[in-house]
Amino acid sequence: MIDRNSRNFSYSRQLGILVGLIGGGVVIGAIVSFLFWLMMTGRGIGTMQSDIFNPKYYNAIMLMQVVDTLFMFFLPVYVFALICYRNPMKFIGFNTRINYKQVLILLAIIVLTFPLSGALAELTKMIPIPKNWEIYFKAKEAERATQEKALINITSFSEYLISMVIIGLLPALFEEVCFRGGLQNILMRWFKGPWVAIIITSIIFSAVHFSYYGFFVRAVLGIFLGLIFYYSGSLWLSILFHFLFNGIQVTAMYITSTSITKNSKDIEDNFPLWAGVVALGFIIFAFIEFRRVSILEQKKFVFPEEDPNDFQNWIT
Repeated sequence: MIDRNSRNFSYSRQLGILVGLIGGGVVIGAIVSFLFWLMMTGRGIGTMQSDIFNPKYYNAIMLMQVVDTLFMFFLPVYVFALICYRNPMKFIGFNTRINYKQVLILLAIIVLTFPLSGALAELTKMIPIPKNWEIYFKAKEAERATQEKALINITSFSEYLISMVIIGLLPALFEEVCFRGGLQNILMRWFKGPWVAIIITSIIFSAVHFSYYGFFVRAVLGIFLGLIFYYSGSLWLSILFHFLFNGIQVTAMYITSTSITKNSKDIEDNFPLWAGVVALGFIIFAFIEFRRVSILEQKKFVFPEEDPNDFQNWIT
């Protein structure tokens, strides 16, 4: 099945085109980012694994982060939308049909997300797994934490601002374009419903971060982002939510790095399961209100010439 904005590509073909472009983006991004690394540092690929922990190469590492995510997440979806849709920006979800009430509700949800995330992290630790798996996953988490500490070494306000852009804003923009504006968008149109598309996209979104102990946290975050996109029809709100989530963590890292005590505990730690259950209850209520407000906002912008089956008009 196809919709009016499509250039006569079936949804199965669209998905194949998108996956192919993402694969190509990964390869091209790796080549381009290495060329930048070589020009900025003069160091080869053989020493890169140890060099990325050197603060001397901070600017090169940050640039590589931008290039990798740009080619992996943003450009493939934009090129795909140009190929398959007459109005690529509309397909991706870049519309401004939002109001302040939606933003306020999202602010409430983001605050509640952290105790829920902490509880999910605790729940993940309680799940019994083979001992060798546990050793492997913990070693990977320790390696990941060491890398993050080296890469996100925020010791000044200028570095904090740079980190807010490179670690907070750009991943939120690029990942939301890819996962919500691209993958979820195709699947929702294909299956004519939200939940299968949102769940599949959220699982993939979490899996690409390669973290067992953070899997459920990111999967639930992906569901929240998917619901925000589905209810509002605006990718800007998903980007805002994602940016706030990242930005709060970057801010916590900055405060920790400039603090005398140097307490490095994650802001999601030490939340009991009951706190997560309470937070989830409030989050469900908030999403019900967000849906109601979004429906009212959508009705202000429905025009007779629009396709009633188009994604932006699915909320009824």
